[in-house]
Amino acid sequence: MKAGAEVIFKKYMDGIPVSDAGMHLIAGVSGGADSICLLFLLLERFDVSDIRVIHINHMIRGNEADEDSLFVENICKEHGVSFKEIKKDIPAYASENGLSEEEAGRRFRYECFESEALAWEKECSYPEGSVRIAVAHHLEDNAETVLFNLFRGTGIKGLGGIGSERGRIIRPLIDMSRKDIEDYLAEKGIAFRTDRTNSDNSYARNRIRNVIIPEACRICSAAPEHISDASRKLRDISDYLGERVAEAKQSTVSSDAPGTYRVDRKAFDTLPDIIASLLILELLTDLTPHKKDIGEVHADAVISLLKGGVGKHADLPYGIKADVSGDVLLLRTPDAAEKRTGAGDVFVSAVYFRAEDLSADERKAMTDPTFAGDGYTKYFDCDKISSIASLEGVSDPPYFEIRKRREGDHMMISAGGRAATKKIGDYLTDLKLAPDEKENILVCAVGSEVLWVIGRRMADSAKLDDTTVNIMRLEVKE
Repeated sequence: MKAGAEVIFKKYMDGIPVSDAGMHLIAGVSGGADSICLLFLLLERFDVSDIRVIHINHMIRGNEADEDSLFVENICKEHGVSFKEIKKDIPAYASENGLSEEEAGRRFRYECFESEALAWEKECSYPEGSVRIAVAHHLEDNAETVLFNLFRGTGIKGLGGIGSERGRIIRPLIDMSRKDIEDYLAEKGIAFRTDRTNSDNSYARNRIRNVIIPEACRICSAAPEHISDASRKLRDISDYLGERVAEAKQSTVSSDAPGTYRVDRKAFDTLPDIIASLLILELLTDLTPHKKDIGEVHADAVISLLKGGVGKHADLPYGIKADVSGDVLLLRTPDAAEKRTGAGDVFVSAVYFRAEDLSADERKAMTDPTFAGDGYTKYFDCDKISSIASLEGVSDPPYFEIRKRREGDHMMISAGGRAATKKIGDYLTDLKLAPDEKENILVCAVGSEVLWVIGRRMADSAKLDDTTVNIMRLEVKE
């Protein structure tokens, strides 16, 4: 009678479509029980010429890691399977890329597997996608992932856990329990390696695996199976909602530059709450370097801006900026924000508030002609800035930019009760500044209209007055 593992494996592989070129598999094998089980199940079903083993040495455990590599290599030699070791200093790689060691290892592994699959297809002229990548995630791995994502607040998509397939990646053990795996190896008399770091509960996933899931099993012995069953249903729900989010994105979101999204507030207000939340979560994830560590708390912060008053700002993980003005929310990556300001060496802080929230004394002080803050902090009327932006043809909030002066820049200066425009070049000439001083002058401008010659004078076009409703305090520092 066949072991449970073999039955589960056969059912899974029977459902995988095979191209005309046949099935060719890159197998990620670490030497642990799960991946060794995967390798031997593959050897039972496929010719050795259709399997290539890749072992990633993370260079974390010194001699133990080298012994793991040698262990896998010897198995491959014994069975005539192609073997390749790829060594990478994962701690250094993690530090260079601002990742945890766990995430760095995962990212590097999949990059290697994908590269090897593409190389094999090119080498043998196989159709694109005909080389699959087999990895050894099993049922408890999926349960751990669901719980981990639940605790991190990643939302419904994260609760879908690990799918059985993704692109060219297949997971033949995903419905197999750890007991199924261990029973198979024991029955066949197959040895495997044990990674001592698996018992180190300083890793979040290990705490879930070694502490939380065993406790859950004391409540219900089938807890991992029930979590995995729920994750499959949630993946179906997530896929359905994903289609609705894609429809909402088409009607609500636009992008006119890399690293930016513009969200139409009026269209956004018509969306059901769940679609609105998932849409913002998707946009933030798209702007995130490694698509990690963005959760519903961040989506909620952006939605609170969209539902709030005009002229609001939020700083989000990875330096993402969120600005609301008028009927538009603008989301930008740090690179996109820097390109917009044109002043990468300058720190700009914009704080927004409503005049009605100020005390009478504060309003009087701010609208007093002699009040303007210091040379690097000024107060502006947000609605006047919006009007200027409309005239200047600037459509992206926050409308203003901090940059060096350009040809055609001008500012409005009131004198004798009359408003007049003055070229910035003429204004600087009047100041009798040296040429190098002129060159380094920064301005706050909307299009070609200058609101503020930073460190010098503020134009009159967006000053506060007793009709001001929305106020922006702008601070610029070197």
